[in-house]
Amino acid sequence: MTTEQIGDLLIKAGRQRSVTTTAQRLYALFQASQMRQPAAVEWAFGRQALALLRQFNAAIASCEELAAATVEAFEQHPDAQIIASFPGLGTMLGARLLGELGDDRSRFPDARALKCYAGSAPVTRASGKSHAVFNRRAKNQRLASLGYQWAFAC
Repeated sequence: MTTEQIGDLLIKAGRQRSVTTTAQRLYALFQASQMRQPAAVEWAFGRQALALLRQFNAAIASCEELAAATVEAFEQHPDAQIIASFPGLGTMLGARLLGELGDDRSRFPDARALKCYAGSAPVTRASGKSHAVFNRRAKNQRLASLGYQWAFAC
């Protein structure tokens, strides 16, 4: 890598001042000989890094399998078509919504009760002539997070 390439990377990263001198300093730093560990220690660190990468790949594969199973189970639910038809609410968010709300349609008597449970309804405190409106702290955090992601996707 040349100093020009390093300078281009610095510019792409947003650097505006002293690009050339910083690129030359970084180039000299990268070209200098570095302290090394004994060969056996470097080999052991390399094996440990490979083992960690294998664990990371296994975790990624497990997450993908879990996501596929979640989508498959969600699509078998009778309300899946309705839930997935909302804008910005796909299969994964729909499955999370269904998991948080449950199947019992009589659980929430009205929309306001669901808003309170999700934490999107404000809390009003009034006493005499004073009147204050606050954010709701007591809420289902997973459902509130889902609502945030849903709004962001829209």
